[in-house]
Amino acid sequence: MKTILLFIAAAITFVAAAITSLVVFRRAPESTTPRLIATTGSAELRVVPDLADLSFQVDVRNVNLALARRQQAERATKLLAALRAAGVAETELQSSQSQIRANYTNGNYRETGKVTFYEVSQSVSCTLHDIKRVPDVTAAAVAAGATGVQEASLRTSQLRTFRDEARAKAIQAAKEKATALAKELGAKVGKSYNITEESDTGITPAWSNSNSSNFQRTELNGAVASDSAAPAFAPGTISISAKVSVSFILE
Repeated sequence: MKTILLFIAAAITFVAAAITSLVVFRRAPESTTPRLIATTGSAELRVVPDLADLSFQVDVRNVNLALARRQQAERATKLLAALRAAGVAETELQSSQSQIRANYTNGNYRETGKVTFYEVSQSVSCTLHDIKRVPDVTAAAVAAGATGVQEASLRTSQLRTFRDEARAKAIQAAKEKATALAKELGAKVGKSYNITEESDTGITPAWSNSNSSNFQRTELNGAVASDSAAPAFAPGTISISAKVSVSFILE
């Protein structure tokens, strides 16, 4: 009899525990995430640039490697001197390591068993703080021995300031959009809950030439032809953009 009572007590305890576990299992925790409305906002600023980055190429070809290196070094030295004379600060002047390439093709682009010529090249870049001088400095560089204009771009020295302004306008645009959407639903926008800046924000140059443009220098009595007929230089503006994604609490 005692054994039966113990068995019944154990069975009752087991059933009670099972019921308690079932109740706990079915009781899902309440969500703490508020109702949200998510929008994106973007802004673009058109800014007048005040910096110009110029890059020139000094390229020499010769069947004699020693002669090619010497000629290239002479031209690069003259180019650097011309840029310094044009007012480019030493801290805004940079030259790359010279590169040497052996060419094994003939005039018909057929590969030969020996070197047909050596090509020694080097790039020289500088930054101008007076963008109106871009045409004159470019002409001086070509006259000094540059064989090509590799690339050029315009930018602003106040990039951080303008990016902050564009970002603030983008956030305001996102809030205005969220307010308009919530109003249509009879709701109100509360405090911000989450904000993310998109990774594609940046700056778009007003003028750039990313492809190398090499050319043959035409000299008349030791001097390059006059650039009086050169087109006027119009820097225009550059575009600085920002884009954000924002979540607001919906009231």
